[in-house]
Amino acid sequence: MPDQTLVKVSSNGLITLPKKIRSRLGIEAGDYLKISSDDDRIIFRKAKIEIDYENRDDAWKEYSKRRLADE
Repeated sequence: MPDQTLVKVSSNGLITLPKKIRSRLGIEAGDYLKISSDDDRIIFRKAKIEIDYENRDDAWKEYSKRRLADE
């Protein structure tokens, strides 16, 4: 069974990913995660985003249109 850690959801719906998990998966500040749900589970996956440095503000929006819609 995978490691389990209890985290608390804030009033704004925020959670903190435990350092052990971030380190093991190579998740750093500024990274994006894809989130989905399946019955009673929430699934996070590290997202790989190709950033257009001339138009950085739209990077996530364009990524979502191209990648997440296909899944």
